[in-house]
Amino acid sequence: MPTKPSPRPTKPSAHPVRDAADALYRAAHESCHQHQRLTKVLGHQLDDLELEGVAEVVELCDQLLVKATARYEELAKDGKGKESEELWHAANALWMAAREYGRRSGSSDAAVAKLRKHGAEQLNSISVEYELEMSARLALKQALVAYGKLRPEAAA
Repeated sequence: MPTKPSPRPTKPSAHPVRDAADALYRAAHESCHQHQRLTKVLGHQLDDLELEGVAEVVELCDQLLVKATARYEELAKDGKGKESEELWHAANALWMAAREYGRRSGSSDAAVAKLRKHGAEQLNSISVEYELEMSARLALKQALVAYGKLRPEAAA
């Protein structure tokens, strides 16, 4: 079985904040794409094996989004560096939307876990959490569009 490759050392960047924002953009874009894919798979009522595979990819993309969000937060805490005000504001809007989405996504997962334990009386709580997650995903998509207009080269 192949072993996991060791991570490459990161190269020093002249624009670390922009690079972290670009990585956040790509992670958020892929997360949104995989959630759309999951919605389509659910609509096709495919077998459980395929559904589980798609759900695992969605979970992995969400984990990568959380990591990219934390990385941007760490690099941006000292300020915008060499970046323009416009890019700085768009990147921060993307970061805030990604952070909120990650928070809401975790809340709805916790609500579903409660439903498994407690049953239908938790359904209203889950419905509210789900709506908040969908609202956060919509805000993330809007932040993606705004950032993508400023940095089309950030797309993978």
